[in-house]
Amino acid sequence: MYKISLAVLAAAAIVLGAGAPAAATTAPTRITIDRHASELFPFEPPVGEPGVTYPATTVTATARHCPGGIVLMSASLVQDGLPTLWATAGHGAGEILCDGGTVELAMAFARITPAVHPGRATAHFSLRDATTNEEFAASTRTVWIPC
Repeated sequence: MYKISLAVLAAAAIVLGAGAPAAATTAPTRITIDRHASELFPFEPPVGEPGVTYPATTVTATARHCPGGIVLMSASLVQDGLPTLWATAGHGAGEILCDGGTVELAMAFARITPAVHPGRATAHFSLRDATTNEEFAASTRTVWIPC
């Protein structure tokens, strides 16, 4: 009797396990920040003295499994313990349109004084839902700004 009961339970477990639908899993959003920033380039702030430029650099990253829709991107760069400013004049610069797949992220950074210079800096990117402000992913990495 004991052997039959055990066999029946095992068969029932196999049938129930096979009959259950596979759970739909969505891979979490992941951000990978590139190790190297761009070479320095001149940036003229949209508000400021015309013709005066400051060194700027661009940091790039890749977001995988970015949820579909409008996503808010936050990006920062800290060098020598000091924050930098976004080197952009574009309206909506922090809005990314995702389709559920892979999207390239980029932001340029500048600082007036002391200026951004070649060397190490710490970059941070995060993605948030535009409606609920829920954070999908965040990543921080030390990057190298070349000469």
